[in-house]
Amino acid sequence: MNVGKALGVTLSDAQVKSLLQGKKMLVKGLKGKKGSYDAYLIPQSIEEFSYMKDGRKIKGFQYKFKMEFPQRKD
Repeated sequence: MNVGKALGVTLSDAQVKSLLQGKKMLVKGLKGKKGSYDAYLIPQSIEEFSYMKDGRKIKGFQYKFKMEFPQRKD
């Protein structure tokens, strides 16, 4: 399972450790359709996935996250 990236951001060793321990963590610079943003990622579960690509079946595991957004400073 690759836990080194989340939504286009490479996670630090400390962030990966927090993720594996199930802790809420702030990740800055997540990538979305309207630009980048900051959010807290809260691991919910690990889920198995599979799909077909170029005639091959790709299988693996991924974290499911809940996201919380920090309050904006206006």
